[in-house]
Amino acid sequence: MQDKLKWNAVGLVKKTKQLKEYIEQEKRDKDKLPAHQKERTAPLSGYLDELNHMLEQMEKIEKIIIPKLEKLFHLVFQTPEMIMLALTRPSVRNIFDNINIHFKDDPNRPLSQEELTELASSGDAAVILALIGDAALDLAIVQTLWDSSLSKTGELTEKRKKVASNENMAIYCDEWGLYSSRLHRLQATPNERMKKETIEHVKGTLVESIFGVVYLEFSLKELLRIVPLIQ
Repeated sequence: MQDKLKWNAVGLVKKTKQLKEYIEQEKRDKDKLPAHQKERTAPLSGYLDELNHMLEQMEKIEKIIIPKLEKLFHLVFQTPEMIMLALTRPSVRNIFDNINIHFKDDPNRPLSQEELTELASSGDAAVILALIGDAALDLAIVQTLWDSSLSKTGELTEKRKKVASNENMAIYCDEWGLYSSRLHRLQATPNERMKKETIEHVKGTLVESIFGVVYLEFSLKELLRIVPLIQ
């Protein structure tokens, strides 16, 4: 049993850039061929669109979101990449899985199958971070709102429910700019097709993921200090 939960950095930005550069070169080489010799070139443009979108979002997270959260929380993240993982959606699996299949027989591919599988799992990491954040946040909220009087237990339950609600956390998700900074496929479901409750759930999960990072890197003590920000 580990004393402290942690993940090793996967090099999300670096490896995504390597993929993009390799696919750009592949596309340039294919474009020089006669029309009848061009094979499987159409997917390359799609991969580039997806990777460019992800890199733009990563830059936003690195230059805007992480500094904003560090200033707000009064801390410095030990592994900034964890914030990117927290904002990664499961849909990115399709991007890296498709690239993995496309280049499976290419001996010059810049990343191994294992590395691409790891990148594809980045969205799953966000789910686990949200799970950790949800559990830690519940405990932190209870400790913050605790009243020693037994007559206040019902009131405590209601207060905890209100603070931990998706509706409440969606407010802070928007204030912190998390929703617009997600890493996801371009073809992901547009907002206009999603119900308000669904969007609030997604936003609440993003906040939970951020708190999951705080818990993993700094322990419950720091989370207790930060929880009043969402009350």
